Amino acid sequence: MRKSRTTYVCILVIVCILSVFQNMNILSRLVATPTGFEPKVLSTASRASKGSLRRVPADSLHVSKPTWWLESRFHFSFADWWDPAKLNFGALRVVNDDLVQPKAGFGTHPHRDAEIFSYIIDGHLSHKDSMGNSEALPRGCVQYLSAGTGIAHSEMNEKDERTRFLQIWMTPDRRGHKPQYGSSKYSKADRHNKLLQILGGTQPMPAWETATSGAGITLHQDANVFVSEADAGVSQDISLGHDRQAYLICIEGGLAVNEVDLSMRDAIEIVANDSSAFEVKLTAGSQGSHFLMIEMQKA
Repeated sequence: MRKSRTTYVCILVIVCILSVFQNMNILSRLVATPTGFEPKVLSTASRASKGSLRRVPADSLHVSKPTWWLESRFHFSFADWWDPAKLNFGALRVVNDDLVQPKAGFGTHPHRDAEIFSYIIDGHLSHKDSMGNSEALPRGCVQYLSAGTGIAHSEMNEKDERTRFLQIWMTPDRRGHKPQYGSSKYSKADRHNKLLQILGGTQPMPAWETATSGAGITLHQDANVFVSEADAGVSQDISLGHDRQAYLICIEGGLAVNEVDLSMRDAIEIVANDSSAFEVKLTAGSQGSHFLMIEMQKA
């Protein structure tokens, strides 16, 4: 009888130990690591199973080395900063959020085989190039340079107030294009509660309900660039085809991309899956939203 009781107690102890280890295993799966938080941001896409959303927080952007005249935030590897995990997003190679102090800027320097455009947010940006183009543009306007076989240009803030602009580079569809320059001027009304296409590409503009075509600047790439300045609570719907992706930057205010919330300077990668379109709702936050989105062929 005593032996039977001892056997019973041993079995009970073993069962308890196994139960503890099982609970520890389950607990370990529930404990979030720093990298484990980011996929939760993708919950909207995961549930829909039609695409993915990856938020790029503003505080994850690389801030350039301090100078008296320039502060830049790099979305991708640039200049003397190199991160092999942040080289590009499809054909998108550079997104820099630049702050340039008065009477300063980027002096004359060369480029080749790159599609380069700047979207002015605050102040004025002056452009001069080796083809003889020269102009200064204010908020909401765009300057475009197809470097092609080679060109030199400068970008300066010649005014008395600080300039903020997005400098964006894309890889062209081939090397050796003829250099060209273009610019477009817009007012707030042109982008108010709509998706204004400021640059088109080699394929037609998406047929989204609030999308409207701007001046005819054409990139040497299958891409479309849109800007919008939306009032609080205004929603705009887009549908990314199965072979498309987009990179969106929240310039000012706040924006919800499906259920993912963005604040000023946050960005998000939007990628459709390989079999169906990805329906995405863009809803301006309580302070409204000013954003830029590059829609392109999926890598």
